[in-house]
Amino acid sequence: MKLWGGRFRRGPTDKFVSFESSLSFDFRLAPFDIAVNRAWAKMLAKIEIISDSELKKILAGLDDVENDFEKGRIGRDDKFEDIHTLIEDRLFTYAGVAARKLPAGRSRNELISTDVRLYLRDRIDYIIGQIRGFQRRLVARATENSKVVFPAFTHLQPAVPVTLGHFILNYFWKFERDKRFLKFAKDEVNVMPLGAGAAGGTTLPIDREFLMRELLFSKVFENSVDATSSRDFILVFLEACVNMGIHLSGICEDVVIFSTPHFGYIRIPDEYSTGSSLMPQKKNPDFFELVRGKTGKIMGNLIALMAALKGLPSGYNRDLQEDKVSLFDAIDEITEILEIFPSVFSSLEFDEARISKSIEDGTICAQAVAEYLVQKGVPFREAHGIVGRIIADCEAAGTKLRDLKIDALKMYSNRFAADVFPLLDPAGVIKQLAVSGSPAPLRFEQQLRMAYEQSEG
Repeated sequence: MKLWGGRFRRGPTDKFVSFESSLSFDFRLAPFDIAVNRAWAKMLAKIEIISDSELKKILAGLDDVENDFEKGRIGRDDKFEDIHTLIEDRLFTYAGVAARKLPAGRSRNELISTDVRLYLRDRIDYIIGQIRGFQRRLVARATENSKVVFPAFTHLQPAVPVTLGHFILNYFWKFERDKRFLKFAKDEVNVMPLGAGAAGGTTLPIDREFLMRELLFSKVFENSVDATSSRDFILVFLEACVNMGIHLSGICEDVVIFSTPHFGYIRIPDEYSTGSSLMPQKKNPDFFELVRGKTGKIMGNLIALMAALKGLPSGYNRDLQEDKVSLFDAIDEITEILEIFPSVFSSLEFDEARISKSIEDGTICAQAVAEYLVQKGVPFREAHGIVGRIIADCEAAGTKLRDLKIDALKMYSNRFAADVFPLLDPAGVIKQLAVSGSPAPLRFEQQLRMAYEQSEG
């Protein structure tokens, strides 16, 4: 069945029919296409294009079609151009001639966009729910490790002391931004194109306000040409997915690095590891490596759609059929990753003894010691140089900063006094941190409460 063809003397070849069909990937839009058809039928009855009896036949027929999909009685068939054609054909078998009246005043161009928006709106809500679940796991793990002193890194070099709980919450806030990004994307999605026709509206007195309320859209498009051709909403969503993928990939990189024998901070359970076909000793972090790889694929989906859109003229073009390939793949990848990632992260084991040993020399206290001198009246650049020389001399002598006595420290500056000793211990540094957002105990408790509230909201 085709939704067009009156002006054609010859039909398309079988190969072309198969080539142009989108049913292999837009089949998942069926429930949303049916929802739009229900709303459209009610609106047509409201403006008296169809009768009440025809409306009843159409709505009953759509219920039957929906039931066919749910029971698996309808499959993908390349003789149909898309899901819309398949549903219209199936509806005719149940509602008869009344089904032929349903498309009045409506183009597939606006229908496609509306279906995808309903589908994406649903998926965004689902993904936000997945993120909340992951955030709860992060809060739980941060709480468990709130007192474990842990090195923060810059340039992958030990920098300053924080706590493991504070470090874990750095992941939390990345996903909080992802939630906000997705909510923004949902606002872009929730604009209704129905009533735009193919590009210039319709002469029928379509009730757009009724359709908007029926389908729970927040507003309608102001311009009919823009309504049918805009795919900005998919671009914004894919950008949010890329951002999320980058955050997930960053966590994976941390886990891969920290689980190597050279660090030994993390042990990955057997359930989420694999071995080598040749080397018996290997225990590989394959899950985290796969997520890193899939992030590249998600980025590729954004690039593919951008490339498709960048040279299109105004109005609908068939190139836009391919937008769903990129969209659906990104959704499938992100939802699958978020389905398993929280459990994997919760199963990670942190080796507190190994972490503590890696910072026992106290060099990560250097910033705090320099700032100690600043509070004693030493200019910062001078204080920076003093502490730098202390560290270099400790490295040359094989001694630890935390083991230096006051007489040794005074050789570098007479501003040193006994009150510096708490700052030679990483845990002591954390207790004296002053600013909000730091891992200081009180600040961390405040951050933890905020994170808990955000994960529940």
